[in-house]
Amino acid sequence: MSDVDMESGSDGSDMEDLDELIEKTKKELLENDRDICCANRLLTLLSKNGDFEELAEKRKEFVKWAPLTPLNWINWIKDFQNQQPEPSVEDVEKMFEEAISDENFVEIWAERVMYAKKCADDETKSEDYAFCRQVCEKALTAIGSRYDSGGHIWLLFLNYETNHLEDFLESPDFQRFADQVTNLFQRALRCPTDQLEEVFSLAEQFCSEFNQGDQLPALKKQYDATMRQKEQLAKFQEMIDKKETKRQGLKLFFEFEKKSGMPTRIQMAHERLVSEFSDDEDAWCAYGAWTESFLKLPQVSVDVYKRALRHCPYSYVLHQQALLALERARKPHQEIDELWERTKNTVINAAEDGRGLYRTYAFLLRRRIALSGSSDYSPMAEVFDEGAAILKEWFSMAWDPTGEYRQMQAYFYASLMKDMEKCRKIWNDILASGFGRFAGKWLEAVRIERQFGDNENARKFLNKALNSVSDNINEIYLYYVQFEREEGTLAELDTVLEKVNTQAAHRASRPQKKLPEKAAAPQKDHKEAVQKRSAGGEPIVKKVKSADGGEWMEIIGITVNFFLGFKAPHPPSMAKKLPSPSGSTTATAPSGSFSTPKAEPGTEDARTIFVSNLDFTTTEDDIRQAIEGVSSIRFARKAHTEETHRGFAYVVMENDEKAKNALQKDRVPVKGRPMFISANDPEKRVGFKFSTGLEKSKLFVRNVHFEATDDEILALFSKFGTVTSVRRVTHRDGKPKGVAFVDFESESSAQKCVASGDKLILREREIEVAISNPPSKKEKHGKGGFPSKREEAREEDGGPRKGHAAKLQLVPRALSTKTPQITARLDAMDVSETPASSSSGTSSSSSTPLSNDQFRKLFMRN
Repeated sequence: MSDVDMESGSDGSDMEDLDELIEKTKKELLENDRDICCANRLLTLLSKNGDFEELAEKRKEFVKWAPLTPLNWINWIKDFQNQQPEPSVEDVEKMFEEAISDENFVEIWAERVMYAKKCADDETKSEDYAFCRQVCEKALTAIGSRYDSGGHIWLLFLNYETNHLEDFLESPDFQRFADQVTNLFQRALRCPTDQLEEVFSLAEQFCSEFNQGDQLPALKKQYDATMRQKEQLAKFQEMIDKKETKRQGLKLFFEFEKKSGMPTRIQMAHERLVSEFSDDEDAWCAYGAWTESFLKLPQVSVDVYKRALRHCPYSYVLHQQALLALERARKPHQEIDELWERTKNTVINAAEDGRGLYRTYAFLLRRRIALSGSSDYSPMAEVFDEGAAILKEWFSMAWDPTGEYRQMQAYFYASLMKDMEKCRKIWNDILASGFGRFAGKWLEAVRIERQFGDNENARKFLNKALNSVSDNINEIYLYYVQFEREEGTLAELDTVLEKVNTQAAHRASRPQKKLPEKAAAPQKDHKEAVQKRSAGGEPIVKKVKSADGGEWMEIIGITVNFFLGFKAPHPPSMAKKLPSPSGSTTATAPSGSFSTPKAEPGTEDARTIFVSNLDFTTTEDDIRQAIEGVSSIRFARKAHTEETHRGFAYVVMENDEKAKNALQKDRVPVKGRPMFISANDPEKRVGFKFSTGLEKSKLFVRNVHFEATDDEILALFSKFGTVTSVRRVTHRDGKPKGVAFVDFESESSAQKCVASGDKLILREREIEVAISNPPSKKEKHGKGGFPSKREEAREEDGGPRKGHAAKLQLVPRALSTKTPQITARLDAMDVSETPASSSSGTSSSSSTPLSNDQFRKLFMRN
């Protein structure tokens, strides 16, 4: 709130201008009779215009609901002091207290301190210098630690004390009084205020005039320590002084003071925020919450909320918190009830606000009644009923959209009022207002009935629920059956079981809602359909009917029967056995049905690469830093979220040359993980790209320290010959496995290293070396995504084995472990019972099995 700044003058034109402004302001107040800024502007204009009678009336009228500005309060207090007869000091102090409860500003406190000094110097008044000290201490407690205004109060207090000390120069107690002033200087120099330099200058003057030079070093040490704090705060003050950065500067200043952990400085930071933004509801809420959770001084919280309600009279949150603060401070019931009456008539602007306020006050009354020892909860019932009636009248059917308020009301009538009829009436209203289809609401009503009512009414609720619930009906089925197990007879249980089964069968027989049929899309040839499959997109799907009436779905050449459920696609070797949609048994699946046509050079598909093994927090900028020439990036996102991706992406390069260069950067580290880069072809995705088998010029190194670098390994092995490359093996997440491969220029260098027998120590670890001979990698699938021949054989043999569910091998251990030798002996044996192999190439498994005598001879010879 800003005051009106007008130039003073005595000519008639100025007076006419003031009159016009006064009339204009009055019209604005008629349109909005609760405009705080407009009310303060009118008081300032009336004071300048000399309309003192009207000014006195408006002051008394506005102060009831509007916080006045510091200037208006000071003018009012001065006018009050100049009244005849002169008012008492107590009455003036009351006005100062009222002013400070509105605005905790340094101008009001300075005026109050000067008034106290004036009273102490006036011999006609009973107030002495102790009264002046008391007022000064109050001012220091209120704003003495504030950076922007605390220094002014300290300077006033210190000047009064040094002037008062002159009266005791000849007194034997002079040194005791001088020590008290020195302690006051120490306190002042601990506060980092904007006038810290002036305070220290006054301290030097005090030490010089009163022969206290021995105290100056301690004062200077304290000043230097506090000055370092002030230099940090001065940076924020520079931002606060600029209009465009004021809010940001205050926020940073508040965060800095909060980190100090000093309650006094944190409170002063809150005071500064609410002084600068007095109409900010969030600032007041934060201040009040801090006083409740950290200071834990109920009276301080009450004072803060009272000031907050003056500046934000329409905030329902502040009114709600103020009611609870008054209760914590154990204020008289009358004061709480008066605030409640103002609250419910002024701040309910939405149904949610009203429900919250009525709930708060209702349970406040419950605690009050419980503490009094009474069992009459009728006042609480009146509040619940009043809230339901008023909110329903004001907001119609939207007054309780979730039924939460009525549920609390029903539980209150059942538990405290013992009025189950009223409870059932409320629950019937809840279930009839759109909640009857939810199983949870019915079950809550049944639980309350079982706890406070009777089983017969609970059974009625469950019977109604069977015919009403459409959401999670199984919960009703299970609960109803369990209810009869616990409470009912065998006949009642049988009745419910029959009823539940009948209801379930009836619901299952209902015809399912059919989706609206879409117009058939024009037929497209197979080649065009395949070409329109984008990278990572959905396959083209079409459905056809089989000859037996079943529904067949064809996905680019693979046919799947859904007649009796899902059936996995067969490998190509089995495709010829599948019936075709036309019913023939000789149709084969189109060759290469899962292959993607090779992208033509110059197209976007040819410039697209596939990157994987990404950290979930990897961004586009991370990929662009690792790869040059990126045009666009498309992450594979998780369902229902745009914040995280699935660890792989499709990257479109600027041209074909940049795409080739990007493929050369496969496994470049990005956020600590190797990024796999491959062409955008499902058949050519990144696999094991290193050679297998014996490599005589390459060494396999084990027990490598996880923090070892390529340069350290290179330096260690360079003494055996020229090293062409070093590769440390890592997991997919980028963490090292502790092994590496060292490639020499010649085989002799590798042999020399292995044959040397030297202990190779790297980072205090002895490493082991051997000629590289990695085993071949087994292929999980064949080309085109179809199972390999090994998998086909396994499938024909009964399918893959899972976990420990392996086939039982009913073969003697001697046979299973020495198969080659046994086979050779069988071939050499002259066994007449064993028929010769057929010319058709029948396998040995189809030959006549050996007899017991043959097996006996076999083991004897073994």
